[in-house]
Amino acid sequence: MSGWAAPARAEHAPPPAIVLAPAPPPELPAPEAMRRAFEVAPELRLSLPSCSAGSATEERCDGMGVGPGFGATLLWRPTPYFAFGGAFDLEAFRFQSAAAPDERASGSFVGLVGRVYFFEQGRFEPSVELGLGEGSLGTRTNDAGLTSTERAAGLAMRVGGGLELYLGQRVRLGPALSWTHLVAPGLRRCAGSQCVAQNPSENGHGSGFSSVSLRLTLLLGPSS
Repeated sequence: MSGWAAPARAEHAPPPAIVLAPAPPPELPAPEAMRRAFEVAPELRLSLPSCSAGSATEERCDGMGVGPGFGATLLWRPTPYFAFGGAFDLEAFRFQSAAAPDERASGSFVGLVGRVYFFEQGRFEPSVELGLGEGSLGTRTNDAGLTSTERAAGLAMRVGGGLELYLGQRVRLGPALSWTHLVAPGLRRCAGSQCVAQNPSENGHGSGFSSVSLRLTLLLGPSS
């Protein structure tokens, strides 16, 4: 039949090409607290003095008791597990003497400190430390305008430890304990402008102090 024609074939556009989007980056764990090269640590302290008994008198030991103090430490931490630097403390003890109405007691330590840490990373930072320097512990009384002081001072050794928590990448906070001992101190008593050396074995005198403190550590510099 001459009037018949084949139907036209419908033309369709080809399907769009499939483009694969890049995979999302993997979820990384939260960054751990980094150990830094330098640490500055002020602390508030509460200290209890200790005394060495004397064969003749202990009047300067009997009235001493717990008192507040302040300390600070500056450390260089070349590795995550070890740091060293300097430390100082000032203590103000309670002192009540029956011999005079106005009395004070104080102690101090200044020296070198080495500290050992246990973890390379993590939120908790336990540590132990050893210090060596100069320490003192003494009393002051004032009776009718006459000032009398007695102070034991000399080589001092310190041992201690702490447990701090990272509050941020550059801040830690936590408690610490320490024990400071005067090694063979010299003893000196002054009345007015006159000073004389005392025999430590005959006169009871301060021999050191134990402290509990709240330590705030600021971390500086690059990671160690």
